[in-house]
Amino acid sequence: MKQSILCRVIPIVMCLITIPLGLGALQSISQKPHQMEPPQARLTKDDAPFKGTDLEPFDMESVATAEIVFKAFKDGYPEKIAEYGYDAEVQDWFLMVGEKKFLWAQGRILPEILRQDASKWRHYIDYLYPKETPNPEHFSPELIAEIKRTSEPDFRASQKSYNLEFYHALYDGKTRGQLEQHIASTQFLGKRVNLHQDIFAPLALVEQDIQEAAKTHGEIQDFINNIGSVEGYNWREIRDRQDRSFHSWGLAVDILPKGWQKKNIYWNWISEWNPNWMMIPLDRRWMPPQLVIEIFEKHGFAWGGKWLQWDNIHFEYRPELLLLQESH
Repeated sequence: MKQSILCRVIPIVMCLITIPLGLGALQSISQKPHQMEPPQARLTKDDAPFKGTDLEPFDMESVATAEIVFKAFKDGYPEKIAEYGYDAEVQDWFLMVGEKKFLWAQGRILPEILRQDASKWRHYIDYLYPKETPNPEHFSPELIAEIKRTSEPDFRASQKSYNLEFYHALYDGKTRGQLEQHIASTQFLGKRVNLHQDIFAPLALVEQDIQEAAKTHGEIQDFINNIGSVEGYNWREIRDRQDRSFHSWGLAVDILPKGWQKKNIYWNWISEWNPNWMMIPLDRRWMPPQLVIEIFEKHGFAWGGKWLQWDNIHFEYRPELLLLQESH
């Protein structure tokens, strides 16, 4: 609902925590720049202590990680990302969005002119989207304390921002006026919603599969019948932060049910009066049917219910996260 570009899953692409598994990196080979071979990319277990970034942190500083991430971007946006490769001269990976070149830049994905200032920005991908919904029954006391700490407004406001030049290039959205040239109205599951035109096609596939599944799954038809509204484009920043929400790009949908059956749907709506909101059992949270979640994920949408700071009505278009999940 109020998630940023690389949150979430902010997952949480912007909210934080859990089991440290990661993308490992090999050290660079000691050769002259023009002879330099790109470091080999591989997935490894990581025994580092709890790092505090959301959902399975990994080594985003490594040049070796770049090949895995850039391949996921290339496969996720094949019509936007022309190529990716290793630039031996600058000893870094790069990708091309049209004619614009972006370097890995320690995971910040920056134009070359900004590469030397990489540390001032947040890593573009700072968590791995989980396969399963985190279950509070299995949370350790340390994890619970960390969720509380990292969900505080002061902590959230203190985090570095993402450099958005890469997303500006992907979605032509450097200014509100520029972006809104790509915002249009469409129908989704019988509701009118404004979104970036780039996600019309994958969202149409989501709707097609959901409607087909509803023919044989009564709970999915009930889910469709009980949709009160679908919210999409809304130019805004994330609460407590200076980063733009995925809604401000028109790349996210919130599916609001007519009735919530006295269940909880978004952590921030109850956190002010329930300090233990992260321990609310999964069966006390409103959720779309599991098959609906899987259909969204199949077509490149991450579900906010898998973030530790959960947003169960929220889906955002992040095909690279789903592809990285497959690599994990």
